[in-house]
Amino acid sequence: MATEQRILVFDVETTGTDKRRDQVIELCVQFGVYGDATSRTWRIRPEVPIHPGAQAVHGISMDDLADCPRFADVADDVRQVFAEVDVLVGYNLAFDIDMLQAEYQRLGQPALAIADKQIIDPFRLWQQCEPRSLQDAHRRFVGQEFAAAHSAAADVAATGRVLRGMLGHFGLAGDWDAIARVCEPERGSWIGPSRHLRWDDGGQPVLSFGKHAGMPLDRLARGPDAGYLRWVIDKDFPPHVREICQRAMDLEPAAFGAWLAEHYGRPPGQVEVAAPAAERVAS
Repeated sequence: MATEQRILVFDVETTGTDKRRDQVIELCVQFGVYGDATSRTWRIRPEVPIHPGAQAVHGISMDDLADCPRFADVADDVRQVFAEVDVLVGYNLAFDIDMLQAEYQRLGQPALAIADKQIIDPFRLWQQCEPRSLQDAHRRFVGQEFAAAHSAAADVAATGRVLRGMLGHFGLAGDWDAIARVCEPERGSWIGPSRHLRWDDGGQPVLSFGKHAGMPLDRLARGPDAGYLRWVIDKDFPPHVREICQRAMDLEPAAFGAWLAEHYGRPPGQVEVAAPAAERVAS
């Protein structure tokens, strides 16, 4: 029975969201889900800086971690805790699992053995138990059913009513930039209309998917794994993704950067620097 199984609820805080680079700085586990459950927390000193955006969320600074152990020092302890339970629980826990597994990979150790565990994600459970169709949203945020569902005209009118209801319910009305950031917090770093390519913290265009996620495009295009970009170009990725990868292959880094700035803008916070007056006169 589920009540007899050993349950571990866990969550991690990290230096950022890139599992290739970022690291776990805090891991909390709770043994069970009821009020008398005990918990344990590890704080961990990373080998990379904490991204300002991540620190704004969890409030942990590098100074807070100065006297904490490295992950290598607690890896065996953490592994033992996970080995002794049957059920893993975490909110949107795929990220937490990925970040922990990346730590073991960096150490050259086997991944945590979780294939035989039951995985319970309350976020996914919520999605399954409380459907989120347009009709469901209309019922919740407008207060009634709507007729002619799934005709285009009815659906767009209902979507507008649902949005108005949501904006009032969540107190978001009036600032469309803020609303867009709530909808997709990382969209500002996207290159183009999808999440496949993004600007990294250093303003470099990088892949956001696959085994080379986080790798600058110009470096990948000139390295031993350039065939990966050719594979992307030949597959059914969005047109802008294939075009940008093709340009990374065809152009020298400086020319590629100039082309990317012309067609897709510049990284967040970076502005175009005007040419010196002499150059402007000469041109």
